[in-house]
Amino acid sequence: MATFLLTIVTPERTVYDTEVQSLVANAYNGYLGVHPGHAPMLVELVPGELRVVEADGREARMACSGGFMEVTPRQATVLADAVERAEEIDVARAQAAAERARARIQAREGVDLARAQAALHRALNRLRVASEGSASDA
Repeated sequence: MATFLLTIVTPERTVYDTEVQSLVANAYNGYLGVHPGHAPMLVELVPGELRVVEADGREARMACSGGFMEVTPRQATVLADAVERAEEIDVARAQAAAERARARIQAREGVDLARAQAALHRALNRLRVASEGSASDA
């Protein structure tokens, strides 16, 4: 089966760098799929899930905080603030972050509402990816 190189980089580390069959990422206008030979493009990513089908057919799931993705026919590069594999997500920490964000949203006064909503969205995304990742492992 045809593959392409997928590289996922955050400011802290290279999260992923291997040949894959496909990638689904959450772009600004919705989820999009990338396969070998894809037309070149540059897109903005929003918080969501990255789903990868590896060269051997296994699926990898990751929570992405948003960023940018460049695609060429033989390579895709994701540059993101944060990306965590489903199995790396600290569920208790993500739940605490969601509760803090909810409390800030409810307080409203003296709160940057857009920032609190974005924090809640990121935390809920991490929880969803972690729960779906553990369900697919069972």
